[in-house]
Amino acid sequence: MKITGVEAIYVRQDNVKVQCDSGQDALIVKVSTDAGITGLGEVDSNPLGAKGVIEGPFSHTTAAGLASLVVGEDPFETEKIWHKMYRGNIYGGRRGVAIHAMSGIDMALWDIKGKALGMPVWKLLGGGFHERIRCYASTLFGATPAATGDIARRMVDAGFTAVKFGWDPMGQDRELDRALVREARRGLGSAPDLMIDAGLVWDAKTALQRANDFAEHGSTGWKSRCVPMTTMATGNWPLPLLSALPQARRKAAGSHTWN
Repeated sequence: MKITGVEAIYVRQDNVKVQCDSGQDALIVKVSTDAGITGLGEVDSNPLGAKGVIEGPFSHTTAAGLASLVVGEDPFETEKIWHKMYRGNIYGGRRGVAIHAMSGIDMALWDIKGKALGMPVWKLLGGGFHERIRCYASTLFGATPAATGDIARRMVDAGFTAVKFGWDPMGQDRELDRALVREARRGLGSAPDLMIDAGLVWDAKTALQRANDFAEHGSTGWKSRCVPMTTMATGNWPLPLLSALPQARRKAAGSHTWN
């Protein structure tokens, strides 16, 4: 089986609001093969930037469009293809949107392998530790603390036992941050788990302050990054964040976890 084409399909809502909501547009990656099997991936990034990385023409041996690198390859050789994409565009990007674009293609290749073998991808990846996994609701904070509480109540009514709130309007000031989490907990009640995706709005000192502020609301965990990317990249922490929080306040979940 060989890859015959790669499409980067941009989709966008008619009305895109000025807010941190990555669900308003997206980039779908479709990889086709000569066996008639297609795979789909998705890029959660700057969609048109990733589209350019994928569909751009060959420039030189370290700055090539990703599609030009993978056409003709065996889709089962995902590790080889990943390194070919990385090396083939190493001048164009080793982080950020270039890696995001690679992940969309990689996801589509695993989709092809699962379809060709008639197996779920989780099994191909060696999973199977759990037969059932609890799902959680993921949503933005409401525009106000009161609106956040209303959202929390709706999530509980829908049957969720864990809810993650994130991004806007958190980060404007301490009192608002505390009110958002207070009303989220009030709306959820005492039993459900509450997770916070702060969204790159604090420095490390403020993150520690907020962790202590939020601790009184119980079962509060961090999801994703709570400090700016520049702080993580430079390592300029005012004190070791990972060891500064009491164990009871370090419950966390997600892809970018501070524990």
